[in-house]
Amino acid sequence: MRGRVISVIIPVYKESPYLEKLIKCLSAQHADKEIIVIIDEPTKASLELVNKFKEIKFILNRKRMGKVAALNKAAKITRGEILLFLDADVEINDNEFLKKLELEMRDAEFIDIKKVVVKDSFLSRMTYYEYLGFNIGSYLLSRFLRKCPAVNGSAFAVKRYVFEKIGGFRKVIVEDVDIATRAFVNGYAFKYLPNIHVYNHVPKTWWAWIEQRKRWSIGTALWFREWYKEMIGIAIKKPEIVLPALLFVFPAVVIVIVNIFIPNLWVYKLLSLVFIFFAIKFNIMFPLLMLTTVGINIVKNLFILLASFLFFAFLFFYFSRRLGFHFNLQEFLLYYMFYSILSLFILIVGFMSVFILRKSKIEGWKV
Repeated sequence: MRGRVISVIIPVYKESPYLEKLIKCLSAQHADKEIIVIIDEPTKASLELVNKFKEIKFILNRKRMGKVAALNKAAKITRGEILLFLDADVEINDNEFLKKLELEMRDAEFIDIKKVVVKDSFLSRMTYYEYLGFNIGSYLLSRFLRKCPAVNGSAFAVKRYVFEKIGGFRKVIVEDVDIATRAFVNGYAFKYLPNIHVYNHVPKTWWAWIEQRKRWSIGTALWFREWYKEMIGIAIKKPEIVLPALLFVFPAVVIVIVNIFIPNLWVYKLLSLVFIFFAIKFNIMFPLLMLTTVGINIVKNLFILLASFLFFAFLFFYFSRRLGFHFNLQEFLLYYMFYSILSLFILIVGFMSVFILRKSKIEGWKV
């Protein structure tokens, strides 16, 4: 009979500059564990780690088999009751990480681990707040539903019997979201952990970021096409929980919704009356009145942006304090006004690619 061994599985494509540090940290943990690193197309640097860490199980695939196949292959040779999946670009600075995880798994079957982006560039500072939104969504669903249909796959854990029962990973683009969804629909207990965390390194260039988000958006669209009935069903049953969690992930949706469904705000009407009054009183010509109408529209849009920004700034600040994140108002302003809108645009393009252009796959190591 298996004990509460934690099997740590780390998939790698070629190499990772953070892998050695991650292995050292995990190896030093005082916990009943095994560490399995599976590498597709290993480089010289990766092979040096194989010789350096004799106690680690390395699986070397000379040809690319893809992340999903690699994860399933590694999971088959594990002996632990708990499977912990970590991406090779994360860092752990907690010597009690595995022990804390083992304790938390006693009353949960699927666990999402807090993720904090390392701020080492402008892009990473923007992504920091995006990941904060992911964390807030997981926190809300964990606290009020004890279920969550999605997870960021860079760090999460699942009990072995759950992993085997739902059939492991499937060959899809967003394999992490997919496995979480199948655990969700089968009713397994979910928990988000704010007390232990990993540090995430995100793409270094905007081009790499765009390529990643294109993959995510198409994968999300394909995921939604398969699971939309279940997702709409839970949103109808628990809208007060699901919809706020979703808006933390995509805050720019509020800007779009307000502009579409509330085009004539009371402020807009009031400003229109004021401009008409001045036009009549001071004999302003009609063309000038038309220009003021355009100006009112600009003011209206600015008002919507400002109001929604202040609303989300307050909420993100509140939850950042609650979950132990840093919050900077200037950074969040740029995130909300620029980054979140760009992310939403890429997501919409991905959905159009799937539902209109019928795109069903994308090239890459993931699959």
